[in-house]
Amino acid sequence: MKSLYKRFNELKSEEEIEPMDVSNEEKEAMKQQVRMKIQRRRRVPRVWRNVAAAAIITVASVTAVGIAFPTLASQIPIVSNIFSIFNEDQDGFYTDYEEYAVDIAESQTSKGITIMVDRAVYDGKTVTLTYSVETAKELGQNAGVNSPMDIKHTNGSSGTSTALKKVADNKYVGMITTTPDFDKKPDFVDVSWVPDSIVNYDTMKETAGDWEFHFKLKPMTGDVQLVDQSAAKRGVEITIEEIRFTEISTIIEYSQKVDSAVTDEWEWVTADLAVKDNLGSEYLSNGNGGFSENGQDYHFSTTLKKIDKEATSLIFTPEIYMYNGSGNKNETVMLEPIEIELVKK
Repeated sequence: MKSLYKRFNELKSEEEIEPMDVSNEEKEAMKQQVRMKIQRRRRVPRVWRNVAAAAIITVASVTAVGIAFPTLASQIPIVSNIFSIFNEDQDGFYTDYEEYAVDIAESQTSKGITIMVDRAVYDGKTVTLTYSVETAKELGQNAGVNSPMDIKHTNGSSGTSTALKKVADNKYVGMITTTPDFDKKPDFVDVSWVPDSIVNYDTMKETAGDWEFHFKLKPMTGDVQLVDQSAAKRGVEITIEEIRFTEISTIIEYSQKVDSAVTDEWEWVTADLAVKDNLGSEYLSNGNGGFSENGQDYHFSTTLKKIDKEATSLIFTPEIYMYNGSGNKNETVMLEPIEIELVKK
């Protein structure tokens, strides 16, 4: 599969495209478009955000079978906790993931490159997978695996893929996530991951191969606190619907309602949440995307790390991004904070 960037390079245009300055507000709006990419039910384009290249790559529906790999040390050096490698950049988000993740320990070798799925976990909202890559070739400082996970029986999914991090000579680790959208939550998720290639995003050189992995995960259980508290301004209403607490994460379900007058004026309206607790600690909000039944009102979710045990409330400040494209008028609207008292169980 050709990368999206390579396809862009092959496009022909009769006009010379001139670079233009972009304001901070426009940059933020574009980041929100990528991070909070909307999905619609029934006709769901599956979209992915690649951290290394900010590229969107297509998903192929596949069924794959992995090969059991008896020991981590036989081909790839042991990394005691791949989650910890990515933890520092993510504000401690993955602190508890290693303890609760399931050992997969499966590998495939193709074209002299061994990819091994290390561990995976499904917190009931998002599947997170860590993996290792070993190759005699130097992959470069900005490389990534050019394929997302596929989960059966979903309306669609969104997710992220990290750049590969070098841990030794010709040995790398990576992490990939997907947030599936189900009509009904299953007892387990059936996951396939079929990497098409490894891409050096600096040179756009791809190394294709034939790797296949297949495994199942049970969702983590957690306590749910129903909320239904809202804030509104400028024709946009944000409602915090529920908070779910698991052993590794805190999942926020929230909705966005937009007046038709707003959608008539703005091409793109989307919401993000700034989150802190009553102790003053701020929480990185990892948006999981969302869906819409009518193209105007949306349901989103976002995931935080575990909340401080001493915290008694969370304060959500909705940030609304109104966007009409590059070079046009764009706005950011801050709503009044929503403070929610936490129910301890």
